[in-house]
Amino acid sequence: MGIEWYRDLVIVIGGVIAILIGIVILLLVISIYRKTNAIYERSKTVMNSLEKAADRVEDFTQTATQELIKPVIEIAALFQGLKAGLGVIFNRRK
Repeated sequence: MGIEWYRDLVIVIGGVIAILIGIVILLLVISIYRKTNAIYERSKTVMNSLEKAADRVEDFTQTATQELIKPVIEIAALFQGLKAGLGVIFNRRK
């Protein structure tokens, strides 16, 4: 056994270690990919839920505006007109 045998042994051991490191890195990359993909799918679900909630809030706001606020504004305008009209009538009599 000469020095060539030890040199070949070191090369083979180095190759095996390099292959093992490559496999570990590949497994880490696959694990990270799966986790990020799962997070992406969850965030996609959350974004869809938020979008639906925003649509519901928008519908509620439009309905509230049409059914509640618009009649109140019309009644307030009616009373404002009556007040102005009565003010004109009573100011003329003075």
